Amino acid sequence: MAIIGSGRMAWIFGREAKEMGIESHAFSFDNQCVAKETVTEHHLVNIMDMDKVLDICRQLKIDGVVPTTELTVPVAAYVAEKMGLNGIPFDVARVVTDKYRNRQLCKSLVHLRQPAFAEVFTLEELNALNLSFPLILKPVSKGGKRGITVVRDTAELETAFDFAKNSSGDNPLIVEEFIENGQEYSVESLSYQGEHYIIQVTEKMSSGAPHCVELGHHQPADISAEMRKKVEDAIKEGLTAIGVNNGPCHTEIKIVGDQIYLIEFNARPGGDHIAWPLTMLSTGYHYMKGIIQVALNDFKPLNTSEFLHRYAGVYFVTTQSAYLKPMFDNCEKEAWCCWKNEVSKELKPLVHNDGYGTNFFIYCSEEGRPVK
Repeated sequence: MAIIGSGRMAWIFGREAKEMGIESHAFSFDNQCVAKETVTEHHLVNIMDMDKVLDICRQLKIDGVVPTTELTVPVAAYVAEKMGLNGIPFDVARVVTDKYRNRQLCKSLVHLRQPAFAEVFTLEELNALNLSFPLILKPVSKGGKRGITVVRDTAELETAFDFAKNSSGDNPLIVEEFIENGQEYSVESLSYQGEHYIIQVTEKMSSGAPHCVELGHHQPADISAEMRKKVEDAIKEGLTAIGVNNGPCHTEIKIVGDQIYLIEFNARPGGDHIAWPLTMLSTGYHYMKGIIQVALNDFKPLNTSEFLHRYAGVYFVTTQSAYLKPMFDNCEKEAWCCWKNEVSKELKPLVHNDGYGTNFFIYCSEEGRPVK
């Protein structure tokens, strides 16, 4: 199989492929890539030269290809389509990270609500809009919670615009009326030839405004069985609308009362330890292996009702979550502790999602969360 990318997600795919007895090849222009530790071979290549990647994959007689980030989704789709392998259509993959496009396609859906939104290229366009504050401003095609600001009044617009443009470059921004209340969640799904499976729903701990960085993730989400069913129906409807028919998707939503609001779709596995290892710990299902099976066209239908029901999650220990420091200092002594990652004795602020470069601990328990 081919793995497009060389970061931590590529490392995970390489590890899972090795356990499955599958030869894996990572492609990137980073010669220092961490994926070298787990993959069979790393190919130093500009992945934006999709025909070059395709040529190498043809020479290797690749049987499947997976993306690791938003940037790599179109590359993986291009190779898959040209080689007759399982994947998202290239025409869809080219635009599937576009938040404005996805909102337009989901406007008429039954289960997914939308805030008022618009696409802007300039500060003048932004100032001319007739949207109600507070607003949230972010790049139209950028993952990792980068360039996001919640704007409370007109005096904050210029600073927020510059912050978002610094992440988006020449690409447009999307501005939305910010949904103040409710709780954020993410949903890991797996699609195979148009059939969608909801693997897990994750509850987020967010820093809140202005930049909404994620301070923790917990599975399963603390929602009723009725709401879980509504979420599953909503995500399946949304995936069909935006054209994701094969592979993983990490969808972000906010639930307010009994309404489900779309935040964004990401046609790749969830980062920040969500796709791995949290989803495996909480459900018992090897989600990353399932993604590989879909890519190799070797996937068997799932009965998600047979999944395990354990509690798993990650807490990021930062200045925004300083109350966790006493537990973090001694968590390795607890039976529920699966992984302690200490990068600094001093707490640091989290300014954008950083799954490995900050202090964190991961838990798994039959009883519940170690910290409420």
